[in-house]
Amino acid sequence: MSSPTENVIRKPNPERTLSESDRRSRDFYNRRARIYDLHLLIASLLQGVWEPAERRRFVTGLNLVPGQRVLEVAVGTGSNSMRIAKRIGPRGRLIGLDISSAMLQRSQRKFRRLGRKADLIEADASRLAVADNTFDVVLHFGGIKNFGDKRKALGEMIRVAKRGGKIIVSEKCVPPDKRRSLRNRVLLRRDPLLAQQPPVDLIPSTITDVKLSWFWSDTAYEISFTKP
Repeated sequence: MSSPTENVIRKPNPERTLSESDRRSRDFYNRRARIYDLHLLIASLLQGVWEPAERRRFVTGLNLVPGQRVLEVAVGTGSNSMRIAKRIGPRGRLIGLDISSAMLQRSQRKFRRLGRKADLIEADASRLAVADNTFDVVLHFGGIKNFGDKRKALGEMIRVAKRGGKIIVSEKCVPPDKRRSLRNRVLLRRDPLLAQQPPVDLIPSTITDVKLSWFWSDTAYEISFTKP
């Protein structure tokens, strides 16, 4: 039997299910996992953003309550999960999914230091190995611009949310009307994928309460909606 603080990494999907772009993404994050947190902190400072404060505001805006069931897709090193776990409390359940085993191992260490339990799944976002209508909140914070099949990944997030559940999708992006600034020209030169626009058009037309907002000093978007 698992102890209350045990964090288990499960790998339900076989290697052959990954697309070529997802394999490249997985390999990239496996290589960068050890320095990922430091790299993101420094990159954010160069944008004039204090990353911990932005994450704190982001998680606060989720309006989580104790006892909720939350899935974080592309959990990474678990930087949001620490804050989420505190808000849903010991009676809540948090599952973190990521394509990179090395990123999940970093997340696992953070949970152990916190003395909290989380289920961690190594899989790609287009094949979520969880049941339909399970979660009160499904969250994605960064990574969808690299997904091999964005439409399918969004469909999976909707599938596993409960009816009336909240889905939040966030990603780094340079808004079209702000690309002329020196900072944003540099960002786009370093990562052309930041030109990808929020995938609002991939959300099914049956969902009518889609909201789009910007944060992270206007270099990240947040799409939020509820499952009907």
